[in-house]
Amino acid sequence: MKILEDYTALSNLSNNRKVYKILYNDMVCCYKTNAIQETKLLRSLNVSAKINVPKLIDYNLREGWIIKEWCSGKTLDHYTDWDADIIRQFYKFTKDLFYHLHPRNLVLQDFKPFNIAYGEKFMYFDLDWVVDVNTQFANSLGVKKYLYKSYESLYGIPLASTNDDYFSFATTVYNSLVGPPEWSNSKKDPMEAHEQYEKEYDILSVKLYNKLIQTELKSNEISFIIDCLNPFRQYRPQVFNWDNYSSCS
Repeated sequence: MKILEDYTALSNLSNNRKVYKILYNDMVCCYKTNAIQETKLLRSLNVSAKINVPKLIDYNLREGWIIKEWCSGKTLDHYTDWDADIIRQFYKFTKDLFYHLHPRNLVLQDFKPFNIAYGEKFMYFDLDWVVDVNTQFANSLGVKKYLYKSYESLYGIPLASTNDDYFSFATTVYNSLVGPPEWSNSKKDPMEAHEQYEKEYDILSVKLYNKLIQTELKSNEISFIIDCLNPFRQYRPQVFNWDNYSSCS
C-alpha cells in the first residue's frame, strides 16, 4: 500500500479516523480507519445493484479499516450553475440511491455536496453516518451550522425519517445553483427556531425557484425540488418521484 494523498484533515477528527488516497494492487483506492459501520453497509449491499457507491476492495472488521474504490472527479461544492440535464442526472442518481437504502429503513442523514463526487457520473462516497429510521438525533438547534439538515433532524423530534434525505437533496441542488443555503439555525428554543426556518424558507425557496425557471426543467420537476427544500417534513413530498408531481403547498 502506497499513500498518495492524506485526506485525514477533511474527516471527522473527533473519531481519530485516518483517510488516505492510496495505490493498492495497482489500483487507486481509498483507505479509512474506524470504518466498521461503512464496511458492514457496503458488504450488505447487493453488488449487482445499480447504485453509485464505492466498491468494497478489502477490509478488516477486527481492526476496523476499509479499502474501497476511489471516486474520481470533484465534490459537488466545486460545481455551480447546473443546467437541466445535470439536475436530471442528479435526481436519477439520488432516486436510485434512496431506492436501495430507504426500503431497508436506512437514513443517509449526511447527504450533502461534500460527500458526493461528480466525474463521469455521480458517486455517494461517505457512508459513515447512515442510521436506522427512528434513530434519535441529538438536539442541534442554535449551533449556527448544519445547512443541509431539516429542522426536525436538528431538533431530534420526531425521530429520523427517510424523508429527511429529501430535504438534503434539495439543499444540495440549492448549493449548486444559488450557493450555500442561508439557514441561520441560531435559535435554540424549538418554537422560535420553527418560526425562523419558516421565514427563511419563504426567502430561500424564491431564490431557488428563480434559478430553476432559468433552466429547461418542467414545472412538476421544479415544484418537486422546491417542496423538498421545505424544512418541515409534513410539507415535503412523501414519495421521491417527480413524475406528474403536483405541489400541495
